[in-house]
Amino acid sequence: MNQASTAPEPVAELVKACEDYVERALGFHLDFSVETLPVLDQYAREVRDSVLERPELVALVAHALGAYFGEVACRALDGFWRIPSQNVVDWQICSRRAFVWFNPIGVAYDALVGNTEHDGPGSQIRVAPHERELVRARLGLLADVDEEEYYLFSTRMEVLELVVEELQRHMQEQGYGDSSFDEADYEAEQRPPPI
Repeated sequence: MNQASTAPEPVAELVKACEDYVERALGFHLDFSVETLPVLDQYAREVRDSVLERPELVALVAHALGAYFGEVACRALDGFWRIPSQNVVDWQICSRRAFVWFNPIGVAYDALVGNTEHDGPGSQIRVAPHERELVRARLGLLADVDEEEYYLFSTRMEVLELVVEELQRHMQEQGYGDSSFDEADYEAEQRPPPI
């Protein structure tokens, strides 16, 4: 896959920073493939202690790792970045193949810190309200993983791929197998309700 990032401007610099961090620390060139996520996991584990000792570095490293993870997810899930503001809390990766979105920066905070107790955005996978039970039921069939494995980038990608697959299967059953989603669909779903 060995192609450069196609991330939108606020993300592109962060992706480049992640590539540089990993290359310097591990001597590995990231290529935006899902197969590079275990390397990202290794980097997060190796820098965790030193970053947590210097809290001012947590956001810097998490933003870079999340930007790279977001680019990998875009390619794997036929997704796109949705950046409604400069605040990373609002950033999302949205899939065109199924109605699912998440914040990759939040995933990176979880991976870097090793839990969800941090100041970064949430990392929850989001779907339409009427599909939540379907996704919960499918994820409930997965084998339990230990806490460290749960927060890995590679594990999160496996779960995201499974969610998209399950939603696509359901869409096919409902006769909507050829549907695709764009930014307008996600904006409509996330618009605040009228007062």
